[in-house]
Amino acid sequence: MKFLAVVPARSNSKSIYKKNTFPINNKPLIEYTFEELKKSIIKKKYLLSDGSYISKLAKKFDISTDYSRPKNVSKSTTSLAETLLHFYKWTKSKKIFYDYLVVLQPTSPLRNYKDINSAIKIVKRKKYKSLFSVSESLEHPYESIKIDQKGKWKHILNKSKLYYRRQDYDFKSYFINGAIFIIHRELVIRKRIYDIKNHGFFIMPKYRSIDINDLDEIKIVGSLLKEK
Repeated sequence: MKFLAVVPARSNSKSIYKKNTFPINNKPLIEYTFEELKKSIIKKKYLLSDGSYISKLAKKFDISTDYSRPKNVSKSTTSLAETLLHFYKWTKSKKIFYDYLVVLQPTSPLRNYKDINSAIKIVKRKKYKSLFSVSESLEHPYESIKIDQKGKWKHILNKSKLYYRRQDYDFKSYFINGAIFIIHRELVIRKRIYDIKNHGFFIMPKYRSIDINDLDEIKIVGSLLKEK
């Protein structure tokens, strides 16, 4: 099995201006991913970006910038599946072969190289077609409510009213934390990122599962990184 790592990183973001290079503890956000990727067992690594500054940072960590991500797959509406398919077509033209893509999004700076290696080992052992990292939910779906414009609220799940204590809930809840995706080449060609019938999970601890979307999360991550 041959694994090839990719770091998809647009030069801009709607939620935070130039989020992928936003400084956290005097270091661009994306560098935390580059550092851990360099320590991982993956040999071939590619940046999927439309930003020249991000490309300069990648070269410092021996991450290939040979692939140039065009503007038509660098929009805020571009799906991960579209981005990976475009990259696949480029690798095919360059005769670069791989079985799996290991997708590492820069918005998960607490993910470490041990997480990456462990996820790969699971795929190798179980021969999954796909895998993504998950974490136990910070808030259980039974605790989720929706509030309408008149201020009236109700539980999102009707069964919620049967439970008052978390220890009594009838199932455990997890969320896809976005830190690691491992996708077989065959799925990439079909514009899919997972195979329901042959899919695996890598469970990460909550404190390493923050996916940065706003400035509050940047503050939290900054404090956690100082404690490493």
